[in-house]
Amino acid sequence: MLKLKSIASLPLVGLLAIPLAGLSAVGPPLAAQTVSAIPTVRIPAGSFRMGADAEQLSGAAVSGFGVNSRRPAHGDFDELPAHQVTLTHSFAIATHLITVKEFQQFDPSYKGVAAYPGYAAGVSYQQAQAFCAWLTQKTGKPWRLPTEAEWEYTARAGTQTPFFTGDTPPAPGTANRWGVVIGEGTPEWVADWYGPYLAAPQVNPTGPLTGDTRVVRGGGLDLRRTKSSPAGAFYPAMAPYFARSANRASMAPSFSSPQGNIGFRVVQAPLPQPNPSPAWHRFFSTDVKQTAVDLTAGPDPSKPFYRMHPLFPNLSGQSMPNVGWAIGLARGLGIAYHNSAIQELPNGDMVAAYYNTPNKEDDPDQTVMVMRRRAGSETWDMPEPWPYFADAACAAPVFWNDHGRLWLFFGFPRLIGAPPFAFTTSTDNGASWSQIHFPRFTGPIGGYIPQPINSVVRAKDGTIYLPTDAPGAHSAVWATRNDGETWYDTGERTFGRHTTLALAHHGDLLAFGGKNSSYQGHMPLGISSDGGKTWIEATTPFDSLASGERPSVIRLADGRLFFVADFNPHHLKHVHKDGAYVALSDDDGKSWRTKRLPAEILTVGYTTATQGANGVIHIVTSKNAVNDEIELNEAWILSSSGTATPAPSSAGPSLIHRENWPGGKPRAVWSTARADDGEILLEGTQTFYFQNGHPQWVAHFHLGEETGDERFYRANGSLQWEKSYAVDGTWTWRNYDAAGRLISTSRWRGKTLLSDSLQVPPTAAAITNGSPQAAR
Repeated sequence: MLKLKSIASLPLVGLLAIPLAGLSAVGPPLAAQTVSAIPTVRIPAGSFRMGADAEQLSGAAVSGFGVNSRRPAHGDFDELPAHQVTLTHSFAIATHLITVKEFQQFDPSYKGVAAYPGYAAGVSYQQAQAFCAWLTQKTGKPWRLPTEAEWEYTARAGTQTPFFTGDTPPAPGTANRWGVVIGEGTPEWVADWYGPYLAAPQVNPTGPLTGDTRVVRGGGLDLRRTKSSPAGAFYPAMAPYFARSANRASMAPSFSSPQGNIGFRVVQAPLPQPNPSPAWHRFFSTDVKQTAVDLTAGPDPSKPFYRMHPLFPNLSGQSMPNVGWAIGLARGLGIAYHNSAIQELPNGDMVAAYYNTPNKEDDPDQTVMVMRRRAGSETWDMPEPWPYFADAACAAPVFWNDHGRLWLFFGFPRLIGAPPFAFTTSTDNGASWSQIHFPRFTGPIGGYIPQPINSVVRAKDGTIYLPTDAPGAHSAVWATRNDGETWYDTGERTFGRHTTLALAHHGDLLAFGGKNSSYQGHMPLGISSDGGKTWIEATTPFDSLASGERPSVIRLADGRLFFVADFNPHHLKHVHKDGAYVALSDDDGKSWRTKRLPAEILTVGYTTATQGANGVIHIVTSKNAVNDEIELNEAWILSSSGTATPAPSSAGPSLIHRENWPGGKPRAVWSTARADDGEILLEGTQTFYFQNGHPQWVAHFHLGEETGDERFYRANGSLQWEKSYAVDGTWTWRNYDAAGRLISTSRWRGKTLLSDSLQVPPTAAAITNGSPQAAR
């Protein structure tokens, strides 16, 4: 294939152009010469009802430009349960957000944000905390951020309506009855980590002790312009719904941006005594084994192997908030899932991720969702929203196993001031994660769209390359030479949106197509021999792709390239019916052996592939009526077989495995056996224990499938949920509150809901279940 075209002249401009270190560098505070008095008012001690309002929200409260889905009638799930809060202390709070001039006394290098001239916008939580520490030192009085409860108490000013002005939002600049200008669509940091509310009355609450994000109050965070958006308005961030006294947003504390909209106000009062509440709990990170059991064992690589595992719950038309959350699915889980990721972990677990939204893409409630198929199990755990950024759409997850260090990249497609990507890492198979990081760039960067793409590669010299979308039919490639400490823009853009990357044997970067681009009637291939500075364009034998389609390429352990994508012979948009294919190449993509996937796979959508240590290739799909993890091997691709491999029917002797807590008490005890298809599967009883020796999770398996009764307990010994598996393939799921009362019963076949029964109203059931969590 000849090189015919270069894009050296493509300008590196587009959605956003950012100067040196413009995204997340937070230097030490600079000395200031003077300190101007910050106007404050004294807020008396008192009590109020915190959280969602009892009355249904008015049309004025739920209206707004750019919001894609209907707003809940009483507010978001994280505003529930509404609960009584008593603040036993008075405090002085600033009557306005810290202004540009006030912040410049602390940091004279701060330039302000042109779109938000009235206050110091675009600063991180950490910068806000540093300002408070500086102000405390300069004045000799204690200054801090308000707690979340103090903020809402101040915003309500004695009212229990959506706004302190009633059902309609206040005019800009209007002070409430306590003299504070607040809740006018300008988001501001508060002190608390973002966590779930408790139903019981609270006194001086201070939020969880840890978390992923800090609470943001007063306004939304996303921008989606429409034809009807007023000039100079930033919707949905400024929509009335997000300015309500009860509304909660959240963001990683290190987020700052020269274009950002988050500000802060200060409180003059001592730090309150800690009165913490629970943090969010994720089953995804619960009872994660650290021991691998013979990862190389698997199906005979010389014989064709093909199998599928359903991924998502199907509620058979029932409402996700009213039924799904009430019967045990994680609060925040939606109904539309797309843009996939998958990876095998060092312990043998498979993890997958998608974007998750209530209805439509880019809704402010869109999140990344994660799920786990534990080593030896044939079933995926139910998905859960995480990382969760309230009122900031999050999407485009990418998992990458970097020799035991697991990376999760993702993006914010509508966040005001969003960087190209964000990331977090784990060194214990996803049981715990680092704080969210934003890239720190060492030089100017060009245009981008903040959506990472499904491939990350590390070159022989150690450089990591990550692609994201870019304006038009292009993708950007970012790189780091120091494992994420700093990043740089490699240069030119590739020849397709959603480009998927691989390394050639001799070190060149190979960038396969994406969507919305074509070269000589086929999917384009970009080749870079200088680390992404420049690209030459060639063609591939594959169909060019359109909306809802994305390829995936990986380098296999035996040196071949593996490729998966949709057929699209007629170059149609939003039509996914032509099927999909897989392909192998022995010569870095010069020639391919291609095979159609079985007929039930109408599309693989935004697909992602990875290979396990046993040689099995794993593919995840989207845009099907039922989406699956597909397992196959190279022998299947090279054979004429088009059928699935039968499920195993027998297994050899069981082996018992054990992991201990420090001190020697058992943490996990389980058994595995090698099945007649070569897989190592769970066989017998598996028990996880709390450190005090009490059981947390007890399940029984035969050939990797659950049998009998499965139970999950709280730390106090009460039963949280149980599942009973019948011989006909159906299973029943029961959830209980902390008092032992049955909340809900649901009956399933696989991932499909057959029936449900709620013992308490749907809203109350969702509340009682507490933090967003899902069972297996």
